[in-house]
Amino acid sequence: MQSGGEPRVTVVLAVYNRARELPLAIASVFAQTTPAWELLVVDDGSTDDSLAIARRYLWDARVRVLALGNNVGLGNALQAALPHVHTPYFVTLDSDDWLAPTALADLMAAMDEGPEDAVLASANAQHWREDRGRLVRDHVLRGRPFSDKFDVFRYGPYLVPRFYRTEAVLRVGGFERDPHGQGRFYEDKLILLKLAAIGRFLHVDRVLYHVRLHAANLTRPEERARLNAIKKAMYERIMREWGDPYEIVWGMHPEGWLDVADLVPRTSAGAQDRRTH
Repeated sequence: MQSGGEPRVTVVLAVYNRARELPLAIASVFAQTTPAWELLVVDDGSTDDSLAIARRYLWDARVRVLALGNNVGLGNALQAALPHVHTPYFVTLDSDDWLAPTALADLMAAMDEGPEDAVLASANAQHWREDRGRLVRDHVLRGRPFSDKFDVFRYGPYLVPRFYRTEAVLRVGGFERDPHGQGRFYEDKLILLKLAAIGRFLHVDRVLYHVRLHAANLTRPEERARLNAIKKAMYERIMREWGDPYEIVWGMHPEGWLDVADLVPRTSAGAQDRRTH
């Protein structure tokens, strides 16, 4: 094990049948400019060599592997990982993505130097597409800071990386198996909404995460319709939990994804007019 003091962040890497991509994700953790990390690989019932590949890194005491046996879905796998996170922070890393070398150091500094009620930090993400066996640079997704929980509620794109304050995630109950997504869909959106209700989100305006675009993404129209229904039910549930101060106006992204187009105050005299637009 490399020296560098007590680990302060755990990289939680849930994997399901990503034997080809997993080595790059793990290598990006070992390439971090700070050695003060732990890596927890959660194998979500893989039927390929993902578990065997993860175990090859157990020579380093900072690496642990949790084998779930059965495939339970990403949100449930992350929830299973929580009792094994003993650091003040943790960050999730998708098994087909990778971290920039300064990601952990930069995000940890943002949280350390930020306000006490900061519960999460994110940054910008470089996207890569696969072209004849090579990774080709695509667009950059830029995140942003948020003014309040309703600003988070309106935000359509995903946030990466998601660098969490561990105590805050535990305080909101973690990655729950909600009745809509069943811990398999929109687990990232749900935990963000729950956290937005209790604290502040920070943004580091640097590319600290790399996303692999590939054909395995869910793009079929029937999948979009099903996921849109799950998102709608989940968001309506959160708004009710927040006291139902707004009516949600839904819009459709050009690619067919459901987004929050507007939030109309229920006491607004102009609510009816705005609902028609």
